[in-house]
Amino acid sequence: MTQDDVQFFRSWFEDYTQSYFSEDVEVEANLRYKKEHSLRVRDHMLTLGRDLQLDTNQMFLAEVIGLFHDVGRFEQYSKYHTFKDHESEDHAELGLLVLEREKVLSSRVSELEKGVIHTAIRNHNQRVIDADVGGDTLLFCQLIRDSDKLDIFDQIINFYENPSLTPYLAVEKNHQDERYSPEIIQGILSGKQISYTSVKTPVDLKLIRLSWLLNLTFPAALEIAKSKEFFARLKAFIPETKDTLQVFKYIEQIIAQP
Repeated sequence: MTQDDVQFFRSWFEDYTQSYFSEDVEVEANLRYKKEHSLRVRDHMLTLGRDLQLDTNQMFLAEVIGLFHDVGRFEQYSKYHTFKDHESEDHAELGLLVLEREKVLSSRVSELEKGVIHTAIRNHNQRVIDADVGGDTLLFCQLIRDSDKLDIFDQIINFYENPSLTPYLAVEKNHQDERYSPEIIQGILSGKQISYTSVKTPVDLKLIRLSWLLNLTFPAALEIAKSKEFFARLKAFIPETKDTLQVFKYIEQIIAQP
């Protein structure tokens, strides 16, 4: 892959996302948010990549994966008006279909690079990375998962703190609801990776997101999360009970470890 190839991918992404312009204000806003999210995730990929001292071609791969990881979201939201995969389609798989249909990667990347890109996109939204993934491919899967989480933290917490800045952001409704599920509490305290199918209330989702801090692979990603005070800022929107205080203490102790 060359710098010219990366520039082609940037231009294609710009044109592709622009093609989904909608007169519907809510649809247009959410597609714009998703485009901006993709660009920020790309930037996180590059930041983490520099910290790991990736070589030039690895940095190219990091940028392309970050840029394209959510490319399926545009067709998904335009068609279903939701970003919930269980109510529509798996957006990672849909994104791979888009890349194949549009022949975006054809003749621009090697088969090896294409495999890495596809595997990273396919695994970025899964509960755990496929067990048979290893080597550099695993590295890029871990990079995109950390980068994605970092921006979702930022986007969601900013919305909670000032919803007027992103009024149409497709987040859970009734997020002031203070109910939660005991199984979510127990799952986090037992160190499990919790499936979104277990979510029953908005607080359940907030607790799962808070537990993401335990699943960041790279020290630089955790440092970014700490510098932006994600733990304290998200915790402020979760009710304090005997159960949740156990979760807060558990997470805080782990992320404080050197």
